[in-house]
Amino acid sequence: MLFPLHPAVVHFPIALITAALIFHTLHLCRSEWINRSIGLWLLGLSTIFSIVAVLSGQKEIQKAGELGYPTETLILIERHQTIGNIVVWGSILLFIGWLFLYLKNQVNNKVNHLAFAFLLLLFVIVIISGYTGGYLVYIHGVGTP
Repeated sequence: MLFPLHPAVVHFPIALITAALIFHTLHLCRSEWINRSIGLWLLGLSTIFSIVAVLSGQKEIQKAGELGYPTETLILIERHQTIGNIVVWGSILLFIGWLFLYLKNQVNNKVNHLAFAFLLLLFVIVIISGYTGGYLVYIHGVGTP
């Protein structure tokens, strides 16, 4: 039996997006306390782990399809998959846009506040994804032996 990668990887995007939000908030409140790029690089690292989490989740969905779960569980799996895809694409778009502005030295207060708003939205979506994933595991038994 191969070790399932998805449960091991999914915690990294949750933690890294949360850390990016916290550090970016610190930068907005006290810019002299922290470097302005910490949130950006944490988001970039989170994007890499988000991609790995979605790809490994695709393999877990294939396994779940073979086990014959009830329709309610399959609908919840599909919802979790959709939310995960939103997290990945949102992370990619936010990271590329923010990095582009950072490299062109155009990061100002308005861009920082906009990045904060998108990080907060991404954080909420990640929390929802984590909740549905936990619900799948602990209530429906998906991915458990």
